[in-house]
Amino acid sequence: MHFLAITLSSHDWLTLIVGALLGIVPAFGVWFFTRLYETWIASNDLPYRISGEWFSAEFDPKGEAARHERLTFTKVRVRRGLGGRFYFRVVTHLTDSSKRPATAWKASGKIFHGDTLVGTWHSTVKNTKRFGAAVLKFVDYGRAVGYWIGPAGKDYPVYGYWIMCRKEEDIRGLARTVLESSGFEFFDVAKHVLEHPPLDETKARQ
Repeated sequence: MHFLAITLSSHDWLTLIVGALLGIVPAFGVWFFTRLYETWIASNDLPYRISGEWFSAEFDPKGEAARHERLTFTKVRVRRGLGGRFYFRVVTHLTDSSKRPATAWKASGKIFHGDTLVGTWHSTVKNTKRFGAAVLKFVDYGRAVGYWIGPAGKDYPVYGYWIMCRKEEDIRGLARTVLESSGFEFFDVAKHVLEHPPLDETKARQ
């Protein structure tokens, strides 16, 4: 390798560098314009522009609380990125901290079928390792509805519904109406499964 470096002249090095650049630049150009095209397609398929500030409500099973107190409200900022991806970030926790645990997260995902975002999220609360997936469908009137799921650190998966609105008064009224009308409640499926082993194992223990 040292011998090769010595025998190559400055002209040879220049030729190698130019050749490498001529190979890299077109490839980068294809990648970049492909991402721009995907971004344009994703934006045009949406029913309306979704970048900017939103207000979010999540059914949150963390901690000890009555069902009607399990709503967590946050202010969220949405940003569009390359490749048709959208990025979400909690900027303000709007729920009384004395009643509910702190909630802060980041999420990103891509739009499918024109109006449905499929992506992942992770908590940004200090000393937590919660993460998971989410599906969110954008509907008329500046609203979005969906569900989130995720293991809380090393715990088993939990889930809840997710609503977003452009106006804070809209999200608070709508979220409480959904909770009261639906009777939505979290059921610990993992605990139920663990408490009911396969029949073969049950017989073996008897």
